[in-house]
Amino acid sequence: MNITLVGGIVIGIFVMALLYVRGENYRKELERTKALYNKVNRETRYLTDVVLELAKEEQRILLERFTRFKKRGTPNIELLKFTSVLIEAYEVVISEATVGHKTVHEAFKEYANNNTNIGFEEFNNYLIQTSANKRQYWAKNTLHDYIDLCKVMLDELELS
Repeated sequence: MNITLVGGIVIGIFVMALLYVRGENYRKELERTKALYNKVNRETRYLTDVVLELAKEEQRILLERFTRFKKRGTPNIELLKFTSVLIEAYEVVISEATVGHKTVHEAFKEYANNNTNIGFEEFNNYLIQTSANKRQYWAKNTLHDYIDLCKVMLDELELS
């Protein structure tokens, strides 16, 4: 046998062994990454469920407060009407903005146009004509500001 041929075979075996070891390392890393992904995915689902439960509870509290104001009566019928839509949409907006990957405006628009006799444009026009504070909350298009807008509108109902 030729020494060159033996050297080529030895180098070939060495390269195959090296590739096998590197492949095994990549396989183990892939398994660790999959396990981590599954853990993060479970935690995300759990946290999403917690957020949705909190949203339902917050909506219930806001709805109770709104119902008290509605029973008491108010001269500001428009405020009552639009506050009602905001609170009715609360759980859906929170859910869509966290799980559905929509903006607050997109989620609210979809809800208002499909589930109420008040369209998104009518609501938006109402907000444009109201206080700068409410317009500012609405313009930011975040969940935190949506929640604050609901509370501000309820506070205004309480004062009227």
